[in-house]
Amino acid sequence: MRLFDDVVPALGRAFFGSVAGGARDLDDAHRAIRQGVPTSRRIAFASLRGGTGCSATAAAVATVLARRRSGRVLGVDGAAGLRSFAVHAGAERTSPTPPSDRRSAARTSWDATDGLAVTPSGLHVLRIGDPRLPTRQAAPAEWTDAVDPIARFFDVVVGDWGSRSPFVDLGAVAADAHVVALVTGPERPAVEEGVAHADAIRRHAPDARVLVVPVDTTGAGLRAARTAAEWPDHAVHPVPSDPSVTSGGDRPTASRIALIQLTAALVDAAVDRRWAPTDTIPEATR
Repeated sequence: MRLFDDVVPALGRAFFGSVAGGARDLDDAHRAIRQGVPTSRRIAFASLRGGTGCSATAAAVATVLARRRSGRVLGVDGAAGLRSFAVHAGAERTSPTPPSDRRSAARTSWDATDGLAVTPSGLHVLRIGDPRLPTRQAAPAEWTDAVDPIARFFDVVVGDWGSRSPFVDLGAVAADAHVVALVTGPERPAVEEGVAHADAIRRHAPDARVLVVPVDTTGAGLRAARTAAEWPDHAVHPVPSDPSVTSGGDRPTASRIALIQLTAALVDAAVDRRWAPTDTIPEATR
């Protein structure tokens, strides 16, 4: 089934202004999501504060990739908390992944996937952590030890770093990834803080690609985020309110479209094709 028919029911196509325009936008996103990658690409999600929807958004993007790409996709859960990436992704086992000698010295894809949880979308999930310390986030060194031996066996690696100190961990996040999605709240101070830290990350790592992702977790609206999306030299991709994350219902059309467009932008940035900080956001997410 074509992507347009899959995510945009007839009543929802008004978001695009025209059926043809909406189909073209989503077909472009579909091609971006499925494009070939020269080597394994790493997409990192991080936030400056808790409660921004970072884990849910990372899991949604990883799920889109797992469903749409033919190669393997790995989701890495290094954030603390009960409502983790693994939970949002639908993994049957959400406790920390047991150590594996095969993974730590992986030579084949069978070794690399040993002991990993697999979600209904086909996403492989590695949860880093100590079951005795469920509130402790994975340290950057733990992340490296767990991910580096197996990353090359996956087309794309989506990592959820969770809430991280801008002065301690964000540099490690940028160093580990081809592109960073910095998730913020929808309020103007939160968006401005995210944009400022995106600039700081780029100064620390000039080759880093950083997208600011304001997520409307409260239903307050995205007016400030839409304004920020027009600022030059920044990539801001708002994600509308999504009650289905907590209610278990179908994802609202606007949120589904925004997440697909965000996924496409992240893959483009990771591959460094057709991506620039001044890219405009799709009309459907405004």
